[in-house]
Amino acid sequence: MSIPNGFGLAGIIGMPVAHSRSPVLHNYWLNAHGIRGAYVPLAVAPERLKEALPGLVALGFRGCNVTMPHKQTAMALLHRVNDTAKRIGAVNTIVVEEDGTLSGFNNDGNGFVQSLRDVKPDWRADAGPILLLGAGGSARAVVVALLENGATQIRIANRTAEKAEAIAKEFGPSVTTIACRTESRSFALSQEMISAGRK
Repeated sequence: MSIPNGFGLAGIIGMPVAHSRSPVLHNYWLNAHGIRGAYVPLAVAPERLKEALPGLVALGFRGCNVTMPHKQTAMALLHRVNDTAKRIGAVNTIVVEEDGTLSGFNNDGNGFVQSLRDVKPDWRADAGPILLLGAGGSARAVVVALLENGATQIRIANRTAEKAEAIAKEFGPSVTTIACRTESRSFALSQEMISAGRK
């Protein structure tokens, strides 16, 4: 959204939100690059979310990040949601467009993939089986990002087998589960290393 005085306003919306490191990180980079703006915490109770999101437009925000418990419920309150966020079933970013409408995105999985490429620039999702430890809130985003980057074999190990199985069932034959016992994880990891060594 265009701001007349050139001052950009953004934030993170959630409840609770005071613990978030996002304001510290974003404000550091705004200052480091001489960008006029501020990134603020926005504590919004779930029952006030429907009122709060249009307030972003009225207050001149360019957008906000979204954390719990609003990642899923915010989707129905936006004018549009991109395909990746729909597939994940949650948004973590809301952009205030030039016309005052709100667009939702989810960059959690892309951030994960980028962190892999930062460490290993030639990393490829289709280079071999991938072992994902955990099936919590961010696991769906990671699975979607890996599949969108060409992964053909993703194995999920989670203490609660039902959670891992639910993700595997939703995303098809490329995603399977393994037992979360230590020996199973160790075997799976050793197989990944053997597979990687053959490439």
